[in-house]
Amino acid sequence: MRIGTTLIFCAMVLASVPVLSGRAAEKEASPAAEKPVAEKAAPQTDSRAQDRDGAGGAMASFVKAFEAGDAKLLAGLFTAEGELQNVAGLKLQGRESLQRAFESLFSRTPEVKAELKSESIRFVSKDTAIDEGTVTVQRGPTEKATKARYTAVVVREDSAWRIASVIESPVEEQASAGDIGWLVGKWKSAAGGPAEIETTYSWDPGKKFIVARFTIKERELSYSGTQVIGVDPATGQIHSWTFEAEGGIAEADWNRDGDHWVLEVSGTSADGSAVTEKNILRRVSDDVVTWQSVNRKIGGADLADLAPVKVTRVKTEQ
Repeated sequence: MRIGTTLIFCAMVLASVPVLSGRAAEKEASPAAEKPVAEKAAPQTDSRAQDRDGAGGAMASFVKAFEAGDAKLLAGLFTAEGELQNVAGLKLQGRESLQRAFESLFSRTPEVKAELKSESIRFVSKDTAIDEGTVTVQRGPTEKATKARYTAVVVREDSAWRIASVIESPVEEQASAGDIGWLVGKWKSAAGGPAEIETTYSWDPGKKFIVARFTIKERELSYSGTQVIGVDPATGQIHSWTFEAEGGIAEADWNRDGDHWVLEVSGTSADGSAVTEKNILRRVSDDVVTWQSVNRKIGGADLADLAPVKVTRVKTEQ
């Protein structure tokens, strides 16, 4: 109420000003006199646009030299004592060290691509700028691209902008259901093992979730049901919701370990007993996985760990 009252009061006061001024001025100003119209303010310009282009151009030149595989040119873009620190924490200093490192990289990986996206360039002095953004590097046509954030200090030396320091840091990749899209298809274990598993994974129409129909037969337990796997918007993490045919329910966070996944499961069985377990899904190849369940408890009672079960793809679905 205070905010609203204040705004209304201000509006009344401001509205009354031209009226009062106008009445007072009528006696002195001639009828023909008119108040000049204020000119529109000129749009603000970037006073350091040229410097910004120069500082940003230093990193753009870095990308061109990198893709050309020119180690000497790359090192020459740095100051004499310039530094580079990669995601792993390896730090190089000086043009000679930088050139040797780049030569070693290009000898092992002659075909490299890089994409740099500058997000901001700010000046901390007349001749010093900080350029921040992301860089994506593709080493060869078959390798997975790697992405990192970078913070570059760029300085002006003898009218030329050079790189004084580049520090890379990891980028947290956003999870998506596509990370486990390779599961889509029908999978089945061989008979006679510690558990017989049959699962079919399919995309939902929007390809935001994967729906699994499963049957698991153990020596002590046998159950079937439906599982929905996707990203939980609340956490940004891959999560699954399981509904057993007998009435039990469970949820699990999926934690990546390379190509493997560790599922921390908690739920409630059909009779109301609390259930917890850790399921480990290891990707052996495109068509072979192992599934293992450990640390299992039902109603507070421990169950024996299951040995890994080999599960093979028997049908691929789109």
